[in-house]
Amino acid sequence: MAVTAWRRIVEGVEVSGKVGESLRVVEKWLIRTNSPNTGKLAMLGTIPVGYGSAHWEFTDCKAQEFSLSPSDRTGVHWTLAVTFYIPPKNEKLDEETGVPDDYWECSGGTTTVPAFKDTSGNTIVNAAKDPLEGLEREREEESWTLTKYYTSDATWKADRASHAGRVNSDSWAGGAAKEWKCYFKSARKKEIQDVDLGAESSNATQEDNPSQADATLEKRTIVETVWEFRREPGTWKCMPWDVGFHELVSGERKVITGNDGRPVKQPVALNTNGTKKAANQPPSVINDGDGVDIYPSAEFTTKFGTPTII
Repeated sequence: MAVTAWRRIVEGVEVSGKVGESLRVVEKWLIRTNSPNTGKLAMLGTIPVGYGSAHWEFTDCKAQEFSLSPSDRTGVHWTLAVTFYIPPKNEKLDEETGVPDDYWECSGGTTTVPAFKDTSGNTIVNAAKDPLEGLEREREEESWTLTKYYTSDATWKADRASHAGRVNSDSWAGGAAKEWKCYFKSARKKEIQDVDLGAESSNATQEDNPSQADATLEKRTIVETVWEFRREPGTWKCMPWDVGFHELVSGERKVITGNDGRPVKQPVALNTNGTKKAANQPPSVINDGDGVDIYPSAEFTTKFGTPTII
């Protein structure tokens, strides 16, 4: 029970395509065995083409589909058809590991956020120079979703611990440091099955060659994770107004009083040294306008790469 010969044939070979879609190239081989009971994996192992192999003429097209069927009723003659085409990005396999390639998706939308400043960056105040509260504006949202594959539980859990809930420590995806925040969304087990055909060459033009190797089935379990990255153009820092009911006088906290000598009922804008600002001066963000970090940071590029669709 073995393969005795095989050859590439032209009957049924086809090249087809549509505008905007990948070419589809079908190549066929006639396989002869010495018994109807010859194993199907042994037949698959005869031709020098494996999953993901490039077509020898249309090199961007990869072997993606295999079909083995009897050529007659004897059970010793079989036809193997292989379909080559450019795989969609989210279906490409790493040539060395056989694991699907990571891929990005971009999404947008709008959300309502508080409004503190105008388009020139000036604080929105009333005629008395008091900041106006309760204002809202519509903002365009920008986010990226990454589907990333892992071969072990320990690796994705380590990445979740080191990056989920963190902001970028340096420039990334067109944004400055601390403008992007990473969210871990999900993880699920995924099983992939591959046929290793044991081939080394994709130029399958030989005639009547005996079987060179048996194919083997490989079943692997991987982890498919989903990550989301959302951009906050004004930074993910906390940016509260530097206002209060107390001020520092010679290093001591003292209640701020009004013209009537009584404690003020509304918070008063403060200078960076803790003293109250002069009348009619609008408040600034704490820490001299820099705000305060409330999320830890991490470097994104090494771990996730740069978002791209093509």
